[in-house]
Amino acid sequence: MLFTNQKNHFFLFYILILLSSFFHLKAENIIFNNENDLLNIGDHIEIYEDQTNSLSFKEVILKEFTPSKSPVPNLGISKSNFWIKIPITNKTENEHLILELSLAIIDYVELYYYDGNQVKTIKTGDAYPFDKREYKDPHYLFDLNIPTGETKTYYLNVRSNEALQLPLKVGTIVNVYTQIKNRDLLSGIYFGIMLVMILYNLFIYFSVRDKSYLYYVVYIICILLTQTSLQGYTFQYLWPNSALITKFSLIFLPSLSGITGMFFMNVFLQTKEFSKKLYNIAFIFVGPYLIAYVIAFMGELGLSQAVIQLNSTIISLYMLITPIIIYRKGFKPAKYFIAAWSVFLLGVFIFVLKDMEVLPFNNLTRYTMQIGSAIETILLSFALANRISIIRKENEHLIKEQNVILEQKVKERTAELNKAIENLKQTQSQLVESEKMASLGQLTAGIAHEINNPINFVSSNVFPLKQDIEDLKSILNKYEEITESVDLNNKLNEINQLKDELDYHLLLEELDTIIHGIEDGAKRTAEIVSGLRNFSRLDESEFQSANVNDCITTTLKIIQTKIGDIKIKTELEDIPPIDCYPGKLNQFFLNTIDNAIYAVNAVKRPNHTSEIEIKTALKNNHIMVTLKDNGIGMDETTKNKIFEPFFTTKDVGEGTGLGMSIAHGILEMHQAKIEIESEINQGTLIKIFLPLTLPTWKE
Repeated sequence: MLFTNQKNHFFLFYILILLSSFFHLKAENIIFNNENDLLNIGDHIEIYEDQTNSLSFKEVILKEFTPSKSPVPNLGISKSNFWIKIPITNKTENEHLILELSLAIIDYVELYYYDGNQVKTIKTGDAYPFDKREYKDPHYLFDLNIPTGETKTYYLNVRSNEALQLPLKVGTIVNVYTQIKNRDLLSGIYFGIMLVMILYNLFIYFSVRDKSYLYYVVYIICILLTQTSLQGYTFQYLWPNSALITKFSLIFLPSLSGITGMFFMNVFLQTKEFSKKLYNIAFIFVGPYLIAYVIAFMGELGLSQAVIQLNSTIISLYMLITPIIIYRKGFKPAKYFIAAWSVFLLGVFIFVLKDMEVLPFNNLTRYTMQIGSAIETILLSFALANRISIIRKENEHLIKEQNVILEQKVKERTAELNKAIENLKQTQSQLVESEKMASLGQLTAGIAHEINNPINFVSSNVFPLKQDIEDLKSILNKYEEITESVDLNNKLNEINQLKDELDYHLLLEELDTIIHGIEDGAKRTAEIVSGLRNFSRLDESEFQSANVNDCITTTLKIIQTKIGDIKIKTELEDIPPIDCYPGKLNQFFLNTIDNAIYAVNAVKRPNHTSEIEIKTALKNNHIMVTLKDNGIGMDETTKNKIFEPFFTTKDVGEGTGLGMSIAHGILEMHQAKIEIESEINQGTLIKIFLPLTLPTWKE
């Protein structure tokens, strides 16, 4: 065996390479003769497509390669292995050259070359961790060590599920790094613009709380991630050790950009209000993306990308037609969206024409999507600001119209309210009268008893009075019988005898007693009737001067029967009259004293002496009335509620809950103040401050 050792094996392999070069002389060698150049070599290479994906390097080098006619060969989307033959002659003094494949998204990239002793292979691509790359750059860089004046042939094997183009360049490390620096600078500018737009619109969202800005921020983030993924930066910086995420990010990120773009557009343009049919179409377009996800998980990434590209094309047209329709319906901000989206579509269109080799592959055509998306982002930010301005103006106009309507409504409601207030006043007056009549009703029995006593006394003395008068008349009749013919002495003796029989002196004393009793009864009855009349005050609608002491005294007379065994202490100082409604003050004191009577009667302690103390005094141009009892008292909750209508602590049927509410209204009517101190089982102290005059009085 001639070639049994390793040295002979590589010698044979070298002979095969020479033979392949001899039989394939259709393409000229790539001659690198200027160190200052970064040479495009796309139209100096040869390509072989291995559709079986099974050929080894030894087998491929014997195949017939096809010379490339394009500066940037376009291999399209294919499952085949593509072999690229690169013969390079170095005519410079610099032996260290760099081969650059300036495309970021390729699954597998393998470089084969013979170094004189053996065939060496460098494997890289998105299928391998980023940290394994010799040069930490999203594009693929390979060292070429070619001595001056010599020629070496290199073979690239590339395979990818994405569209493949071959922007191949050869240059020195200085030239390559200069290009990388310029490329990173442009990408940094793009990233900076997008980041500023994200932060700006996020700030606006938190300021105005318009959800359009939030949708827009999400859309910008998706666009930014998509474009940086196409440039390989997400693989480099976000998930450098996850080839799986890199592979599927090119499926998910573009579709998320389409979805978020649609929903942002519909929120921005208020599509749902202008055309519900157009709005619902957006949800239909989500379906193909979901189908593409399923296809991708089944391993058919090429088919999945084809579905996404087709759906994205349709969505792009949808997002162009929709704002045009809405603009024609009168929504002016739609024109800004049309302009911004048209710029982005122009960038996509140029990018596609570049892929179709209609336009040349250069820095302008390869970055048109980034340029278009950056301009679109800026224009849409302006559009959002303009939309807010237009909506604000529309709202101002709407507010003015609403103010006119509101003013009219206010006038109508004011008239209704005034009528309601008037009805309320009447109802309040009726409630006051009802409560007063209820109070009088409770006092009726006692008043009847008070009047009945003197009346009974008068009635019981009528018969004795009539008897005494008859006796006096009989004596007077005897005197009338005296004439000239009658024995005067005998008649006088008869009269004296009759006086003795009738007990004349006792009769006169009895008459005096009876008349005095009747007089007292009549006077007592008159006092009760007068007190009742003063209490009811038929002239209570008149604002006049009255003495608070008289109001208290009158009330105590009226309520005398309810007092019973309660000890009433009064210290009524000499005080001046005040401006007031006397009848209403009487009702206030009636309700207040009646509550005090209820409180002391409710005490169930043995040997308890019920007491109520009432005082009046002049203090700081006010009449201070103090009412103190030693009843059951109140807790804080009850004290805070006693003036609420219909609130009562009495048992059902014993109170209406209106008494103290009306009493409080009477105090407000008199611009009076009230202070209440109370403690459970210790009693209650109430202080009322009534002003002497009410110069600003209004009923």
